[in-house]
Amino acid sequence: MVDVFGATSTTEDVLLGINLRGKRIFITGVSAGLGVETARSLVAHGADVVGAARDLKKAEAATAQVRTNAEANGGSFELVALDLANLKSVRACADGLLKKGENFDVVIANAGVMASPFTNTADHFEMQFGTNHLGHFVLVNRIASLIRAGGRVINLSSAGHRYSNVNLQDPNFERTPYDPWVAYGRSKTANILFSVGFDKRHRGRGVRAAAVHPGHTH
Repeated sequence: MVDVFGATSTTEDVLLGINLRGKRIFITGVSAGLGVETARSLVAHGADVVGAARDLKKAEAATAQVRTNAEANGGSFELVALDLANLKSVRACADGLLKKGENFDVVIANAGVMASPFTNTADHFEMQFGTNHLGHFVLVNRIASLIRAGGRVINLSSAGHRYSNVNLQDPNFERTPYDPWVAYGRSKTANILFSVGFDKRHRGRGVRAAAVHPGHTH
């Protein structure tokens, strides 16, 4: 197993020699990009993955290889509906998981939007802050009891957090000219601060949280 990774490391490099059978992992945003690749890699090493997506039809098509890998390697894959820009949907997703009552070893808050034109969530929050931070904040806190001792919460942040600190005085740009990169930066800073806060509150029972910058992807 390689213990030093860099910009050219692949998911297979990172997971080489690791058996994830029996590990249950929840990932948001499995209809495209990093979410799909994360799910594919994890089930290929035997993990049981629950993937969340707003558009289940799109996610079904995008995760065909994920299902193939799961079947071939002793893992499993299932999809649940989740619209992070709608807190009613967030709560419904979380409550469905709580009702099922199956624990998770890892929760990966991957889904998000980046540098989008100004718009609001269903709950009237600025879209990037509402989706990238608030939706995940409500979801993860609501299902925190399902995370096993020794478990992990991973929030995908970004070096883009350097664009801006969080502005709780004007989170929805009601008094500030909207800048898509500033809004993105606010949301990514919030992801990091959420990781710090969640870790502080749950480390006593062995659950740790971290924020990661996934690098530039194309």
